[in-house]
Amino acid sequence: MRPSDTDELVWSPDQTILRLGGDEELAGQLVTLFIGECPRMMAQVRESVEQGAPDLVRRAAHAFKGSVSNFTTGGPAVTALALETMGRDGQLDDAAAMLSRLEHEVDVLLSQLRAFEAAFARRATPRAE
Repeated sequence: MRPSDTDELVWSPDQTILRLGGDEELAGQLVTLFIGECPRMMAQVRESVEQGAPDLVRRAAHAFKGSVSNFTTGGPAVTALALETMGRDGQLDDAAAMLSRLEHEVDVLLSQLRAFEAAFARRATPRAE
């Protein structure tokens, strides 16, 4: 599997809500949770790559892939899978480049998730009359 191109990084809120049985509130909570946890999870992936520890790369990338797959099965999920596979195979020669790609893809996804979170918060806030 090869990581997808940046133009495939479109996150579909509708698809996420649909997968959650139409529960927009749950989608909003999931987005907020991911936004909060993403920096910690990405730090674990980054540190494992910097340490050159294949098993740590495999585990950190696997955990991140599971979390990001709630929102997309392309882009960052595919790149995290590639890192996971590199770790499993003990072949980290391209891991730094793959990490750079993952960081870019996650930045794009986070901007989309933050926009959804802001819109969701505006709808959830009662208006003063």
